[in-house]
Amino acid sequence: MSSYPKSYYAHTIEETRAFPPLEGEIAVETVVVGGGLAGCATALDLAERGHKVALVEGERIGWGASGRNGGFVATGYPSGIPALVERVGLAEAQELYKLSRMGHKLLRERIERYAIRCGPVQDGALRCAMADERETLEAFCGYMAENFDTHYEYWPRERVRETLATTQYGDAFLNPYTYAVHPLNLTRGLARAAAERDALIFEETPVTALAGDLSRRAVHTPKGLIRAERIVIACGGYVDGLQAKVSRATIPIATFVAATEPLGNRLRDAIAVPYAISDIKFATNYYRPLADTRLLWGGRVLAWEPRPERIAKLLQRDIARFYPALAEARIDFAWGGLMPFIRHKTPVVGEIEPGLWYATGFGGLGLALTTTAGRLIGAAIAEGDDSWRRLQRFGLPFAGGKLGRVPAQLVYWRHQLAGLFGGGRNH
Repeated sequence: MSSYPKSYYAHTIEETRAFPPLEGEIAVETVVVGGGLAGCATALDLAERGHKVALVEGERIGWGASGRNGGFVATGYPSGIPALVERVGLAEAQELYKLSRMGHKLLRERIERYAIRCGPVQDGALRCAMADERETLEAFCGYMAENFDTHYEYWPRERVRETLATTQYGDAFLNPYTYAVHPLNLTRGLARAAAERDALIFEETPVTALAGDLSRRAVHTPKGLIRAERIVIACGGYVDGLQAKVSRATIPIATFVAATEPLGNRLRDAIAVPYAISDIKFATNYYRPLADTRLLWGGRVLAWEPRPERIAKLLQRDIARFYPALAEARIDFAWGGLMPFIRHKTPVVGEIEPGLWYATGFGGLGLALTTTAGRLIGAAIAEGDDSWRRLQRFGLPFAGGKLGRVPAQLVYWRHQLAGLFGGGRNH
């Protein structure tokens, strides 16, 4: 078996069931390509319905961004709710928000139902405005309560300063719905659950070609072939050139995570709450205290992946800027991963043609929305439910695929510069 990139999550795997590569020819009703959160959620949803499904992953289950992220399971959409309302109107945004809440709730239920070892689960998240913001978050909390039945606890600047040993933040709100997990164990646990429901799971099985027509499709691998009625492409930032339309719309963007040495009381003195924490700005910092008193810290966006040593230096610099008392904290693990972004920054689910499905664009807020996508695709295939069309509406606009990284990087740098002068807020 190939190994995972070195990370804190790979170092602490508890969901250890391994799956073989595909050898030979099999036939199923649906084949899912991609063993990340979206692919595993789709395979599990179909398997729960008694559907004959196979999943193929070119590396290991959860090898990509699904197993390398900050582990925050939150409702909403990457662009933020105000931007979503501006784009589709309040009524449609409310329906889309319900879909995200459905996936958020369903994932928590599955963690418990299948005893997925992705904990300890941390409940609650603190969302912090930057210190130079003029507007407070109190009105936003009221807006969410009134329009989305979502009730946050507003924290004024004074309470934030009493809790977090940093001068970088102004006010904040506590989101009691968000929870944080070990994402690699989560993804592997979903795959295990699907296998227990008779899904066929194959690791180290890269897809070399997609073939077939409307009546019968085929997925070719180095040592095997899967014939199926339909294919679901759920490859995220690692889709490469597998399917032209999805590949051209997907911008793979690298983001980074680090875990410090165990910090003991130093961590508790700096961060006096057990919550996940993030900034409200274009490229957020997101972090949380771990059970062994390490600090898990993520952030930054680049169009390329530096070496782990460089990532460690960059994120250690960020930690020191926010929490000077932790400036000397040693980084034990540092890693990156490619997230899939679509130009409109909204996850999309749909059919390229009958029998050829896709689910992508989960970069930035994907742990709950991938479960939403799996449920929508499962219901569409098994029941003919058309709720998935709410996420198809955003489409797959051309973005240049890997070449789209260049303008994306320029946008990030522009927002970084604007942030120095008080811009770039994103709820």
